[in-house]
Amino acid sequence: MGDTIRLARLRRNLSQAELADRMGVVRSTVAAIEAGRPGSRVDVLLRALVTLGYTDRLSEILASDPIGDDMDLDVGRQRGGRRPDVGAF
Repeated sequence: MGDTIRLARLRRNLSQAELADRMGVVRSTVAAIEAGRPGSRVDVLLRALVTLGYTDRLSEILASDPIGDDMDLDVGRQRGGRRPDVGAF
């Protein structure tokens, strides 16, 4: 993903500092994302994608759930009911 963001930035003729300014972060954050360093926050990564104009692709990423597509809906996590001993005096 870092390479994709770097290429998108270069294609738009933006420096790391310019992209960082548009994203509202410091340049080292953009450098960390492009280098693929662990610890980059998801919200900052999303901000980079939005700033570079990839908003249409975000829905494609979120719509694709190959593991979830194979699961039955009622197999997923269920909300627990109230335990009978909770709140009893």
